[in-house]
Amino acid sequence: MSGKQEITPGFSRADLHVHTTFSDGTATPEDLLNYYALHSEVNAFAVTDHDTIDGALHAKRFAEEHPDLFGHLDVIIGEEVSTRDGHVIGLYLTNWISPGMSAAETIDIIHEQGGLAIAAHPYTSWMKFAGLVGVGDLIKTLPFDGVETKNANFTEMFANRRAERKAGTLARIGNSDGHFLDAIGRCFTEFPGQGAADLRTAIEQRTTTAGGSCYGVPTLARFAMDRLMKGEWVIPRRHRVRRESQAGELEIRIHEDSSLSAAVLSPVGRIDAASMPEMKETLTMLTGAKVSVILDLSEVHFLGSPGVTALVAGLKSARQSGVGFCLAKLSTPCIQTLSAARLLSVFPRARDVGEARKLVSTDALQLAEA
Repeated sequence: MSGKQEITPGFSRADLHVHTTFSDGTATPEDLLNYYALHSEVNAFAVTDHDTIDGALHAKRFAEEHPDLFGHLDVIIGEEVSTRDGHVIGLYLTNWISPGMSAAETIDIIHEQGGLAIAAHPYTSWMKFAGLVGVGDLIKTLPFDGVETKNANFTEMFANRRAERKAGTLARIGNSDGHFLDAIGRCFTEFPGQGAADLRTAIEQRTTTAGGSCYGVPTLARFAMDRLMKGEWVIPRRHRVRRESQAGELEIRIHEDSSLSAAVLSPVGRIDAASMPEMKETLTMLTGAKVSVILDLSEVHFLGSPGVTALVAGLKSARQSGVGFCLAKLSTPCIQTLSAARLLSVFPRARDVGEARKLVSTDALQLAEA
């Protein structure tokens, strides 16, 4: 825990890289808030789920609903974006950023939002099989605001040292990269002042310090044993993230493909006027980032006309971007609604996700224009 080390007088601590159940973390946003409130000296933290900001938004809303418990904690909206060049953390975000772009494009979008761009574990090498990838020497040429020079994962000891050596004049950032509660607070960012505003100033002025240390094998073993006893996954499921709307939730499954050439979207429940904006944004931003989309509609029990509008927007965007767009496993309500709209034959479609994957991978441009 970060609390075992004394804080420099006049300074505070932040953890700017934490995951929840909205991506591959094992703790809910509420779990994080409860844990930070009682177990950590951190007073600002960023929820940075893979390729979604919805876990962060959920945490911020919950904290604001209970100021008596969490008023001393600043929740920063973040996202760990899967770029074609490696993972980039966006902090102080206002909008979701699609995966699948270059690191340079992603940094530009982060800055356009008024956010800060941090290179996450830039020199990681031991966990590529699980999707842990960094941008490497791009920290020297791209306009990053900071570099994660301390990451608490037990595999990152040597990678952290290399990041420190190569970070140049960029702000040093320490983060837990916590995917489970015992990892939280192991590494941290120390900064002058208190709260999210002072933290931002410190990053911009390069006055932060990365502190803490990697957790060890015993911590990992306790986590693994606890997960196994519950019959749950031990290795983080890095390619499954969630988006949340007022009407329900949308699950996005990103293929274990380092090029991020395709994504499987699995909406659950209703695609109607309430959920249409989220669906439209997800489809158009992914296809606009040159990511082919497979839309698994097997668990959609209602598709309204506004929902069809979202599908139309996704198909048009895919055609404009020259990527694939395919519907898969259409539920009966989806077939009925698309048939009534005289659009069923317009959309490329497949019997299952496997067939759709083959279709979008063979000739995306031809498929989108079919």
